[in-house]
Parts: sequence; structure tokens; C-alpha cells
Amino acid sequence: MHFADDLMKKVEQSSSIVVGIDPDFSLMPKTLWPASSQPGDVRKSLLDFVKFLIDAAYDLVPAVKFQSAYFEQFGIAGMTALADSIAYAKEKELLVILDVKRGDIGSTSLAYAKAYLVGETVLSDSLKIQSDLTVDGMTVNPFLGEDSLLPFVQSVNQSQKGLLVLVKTSNPGAYRVMTAKNHGMTVSESIAQLVNQWGKESTGASGYNCIGAVVGATLEIEEVIKLRDLMPQTIFLMPGLGAQGGTIDTVRACFDQEGKGVIVPISRSITYPCDAEVKNKGYGQAVRGGVLKFINML
Repeated sequence: MHFADDLMKKVEQSSSIVVGIDPDFSLMPKTLWPASSQPGDVRKSLLDFVKFLIDAAYDLVPAVKFQSAYFEQFGIAGMTALADSIAYAKEKELLVILDVKRGDIGSTSLAYAKAYLVGETVLSDSLKIQSDLTVDGMTVNPFLGEDSLLPFVQSVNQSQKGLLVLVKTSNPGAYRVMTAKNHGMTVSESIAQLVNQWGKESTGASGYNCIGAVVGATLEIEEVIKLRDLMPQTIFLMPGLGAQGGTIDTVRACFDQEGKGVIVPISRSITYPCDAEVKNKGYGQAVRGGVLKFINML
């Protein structure tokens, strides 16, 4: 595979919207809650919810994004459900992005890369241990420094999977850290330069690299234009549209002339429709209607 090329092809066939799947029982109808606290019931409920969302929207979007923490909180039941959810999304021919925001010292980052990108740990020619959490792309946190991401970058160069680096995020508290300056550049601008540099090793036929950037849709237009100038061949994952208050104009400012180069994950505004919509349309149709609404907005 080539993450950027495959993603841009699917965007062309569907849309730039990515369904973010963050299972939160407190936001679900009680009919979707597990029958008991037993791991088997919890796993089934999580997987049923994921299948419900994917079945409602798989033909409208290029990918889904799973937030790992919402599965991890349920221990082995949640992690098993995550593995099964990844497999189900792949069955529906969707690209799968895992939002895990990993980043650690070199050897630990290498282990994360094996888990999510490479998909196996080789002990010998005859003994290779497979990971059932292998996805097409993952998010990473660069704030431990360049050496913490190099194992991921090397894995991407070998596998052509996707890496989405936090550059300037949508949460309000990030502003103070990411706008701090060193040698005349903000932290975000420095990271953007590294992302652009690393990505050149994986440029595909689409003109885009397999190493992308997470850039918040809540930022000012001038900010995202500057980041786009620093990363012209980088796919932007732009969270924040919808419940967080990001703007369509900010997202549009990052598209190329063909309307590509950006994917927009929407979670709560799609996956937890209001009661009135559910009552009028049913849960599945309400989810599908939410996806179509954002597609039309873009």
C-alpha cells in the first residue's frame, strides 16, 4: 500500500470526511449498553456500536479513526473489541487510522511501530509474532524530540503506512506550548519543518507524503496557511470541526486546487445524533444524515 495515494484515491471516490469512533456509553442510547459488566458483553456492545456506525456510513467516507483510549478503558474486553473493530473496518474496505498519539524513547517507539504499523515482531525466520492491532495510519506525539519519532519514520519508509504527527492541535491548552518560540520559530513551525523533511522519502504518485500532520480546524486561517506553506505535500488531519467549534473556512484554506490534501475527522457530531433526529429517522439514518451534512458543508 501507499497511505497517501490510497487515501487520496478514496477521497476522490467518496469524501474528505472521516468518521471518528470514540465509544462512550454515557452518550449512547441505553439499548446499546452491554447486558452486564462481563468482558464478553462489554466486547459485544462495543463491537455492535462500531458495526452500526460503519454500516451507516462506509460508502460515504474514505476512512475511520478509532480513538484507542475509549477501548483501552475497558481492559482486555475493550482491546479485543478494538482488534475486531479494525478487522471489520478493513472488511468494508475502509482505511483505518488509530488515534493513539504515541511517542517515547527510541526502543519503545519501535515497539509501538511494530504493534500498529509493521504488524509483526520477528524473533527468528520461523517465529514471527503477529499484531492484530495493525492499521493503515496512526497518530504520534513529537514532543519527546526528533529521536522519539525516527523509529516510526523508518517504519513508514519501509511499509508506506501513514504517520500523522501532532503539529498544532485543536485543544485550547495547546496554544501556550505550541506557539512558544525558539530561534525565531514557534514549536509548531519547527515540527512542521521536520514533518516536511521526513515526508520527502515517501512522496507518492498523488504528490502527497505518507507522513501527515494533525492541524486543528479551530486555528486562525493565517496560522493554517503558514503551516500549509511549510508542508505543501503533507496530508492534514484537521480535527475540531463540529463540537469543538472549528470553521469550514479554516479547513478550506488547506485544500489544494483539486480539493484534496485534507481529511476531516468528525466524532460526536456524527456518532451521537440528537434525540429528535434519532426519533424521526432512526439511529442509523441519523448518523448517515450527519455524515452527509458535513460532506455538503465542505
